[in-house]
Amino acid sequence: MTFLPVCICCRRLKLHRPRSRRGLPTCTENLPFVSLIKPLLGDDGNLRDNLATFFQQEYPLEKFEIIFCVMEETDDCVEVVRKLIKEYPNVQARLFIGGKCIGVNPKINNMIKAFEEAQSEFIWLSDSNIIVSSDNLLEMVACVNSGVGIVHQLPFTHTAKSFGSVLDKVYFGTQHARVYLVANVLDKNCANGMSWLIRKKALDEAGGLAAFSEFLAEDYFIGKTLWERGWKLVLCSLPALQNRPVALVSAFKGRMIRWTRLRASMMPFPGLLEPFTECIFLGLLASWAASQLLEYSFWLFFLGHCFVWFLSDLLLLSHIERGEFPSVLKLFAAWVMRETWTTPIFLESLCSQHVSWRGQRFRLHLGGRTVKVQ
Repeated sequence: MTFLPVCICCRRLKLHRPRSRRGLPTCTENLPFVSLIKPLLGDDGNLRDNLATFFQQEYPLEKFEIIFCVMEETDDCVEVVRKLIKEYPNVQARLFIGGKCIGVNPKINNMIKAFEEAQSEFIWLSDSNIIVSSDNLLEMVACVNSGVGIVHQLPFTHTAKSFGSVLDKVYFGTQHARVYLVANVLDKNCANGMSWLIRKKALDEAGGLAAFSEFLAEDYFIGKTLWERGWKLVLCSLPALQNRPVALVSAFKGRMIRWTRLRASMMPFPGLLEPFTECIFLGLLASWAASQLLEYSFWLFFLGHCFVWFLSDLLLLSHIERGEFPSVLKLFAAWVMRETWTTPIFLESLCSQHVSWRGQRFRLHLGGRTVKVQ
């Protein structure tokens, strides 16, 4: 609970406070050239709408290029990309088909050729399900100075049409945002790779993308390596908005299990302490202590604890959200489901070292290194 006021204060200082009009050079010639690399796999139905927003950036066209990466010529996304390139002929855009297998990470294998070809000062890596506002790149570049190695964005969601998408919004706007913002306040590595701007020189000095191809959570290790080398990791004012057409509850559960296993393999000791950051687990401990030491009613204290926690999470979520806000009833139902699932998901994640991602199965080892299972 102590972290919640810190998160809200950090959000008010960091998020939705545009810097693009006051943090950039007045002359566009001084803006850095940026290569946007988009690794793609399939068409989820929202792909065209998501990709089109990157063609509509307010950044100078001569200072910006888009490189799409696809492993197979027959992929459904290829036709979508080619139509967009024709629709926006003034935007520098090209399509790379066929990656290069240099490690176990399929995302890096897909975009390694584009990364090696890019000659820009900064690389903007962005997932296929991200949708952006027209000033997104300007905001990210406005955060750059000589000591900045990475500009990252707080992961969040764009819409909440189904209950599964409300569940996603609750997770990314409460528990995940709480940890993310506190780590940022403490100047710790919290950079997420859904959408981030990386100084190419800094990454090249660390071995380039290829050096991180043995990890599935390459974003954590890239951020950690650059942070340890003295580069600053700066939080952008705009969240990274995921825009999926359908968000299933079962997919949410599977993603939580995979991410928990990844964190446990990368940071075993902090991973074991995760339940102590959750509402119900802490509430049970605090209620037992209050009933024993202060002779308070166990259940009244527990219900009061959960009620205050929910209101605090709702306040944090309301500060992050800038779009359509789901009904409080839906948010409460999703919040209760996420909180009650936390311990079962944590326990289930400890029962295996295997994860599935992008149609492939992997075995995790301590330190985050990964082996593909044939």
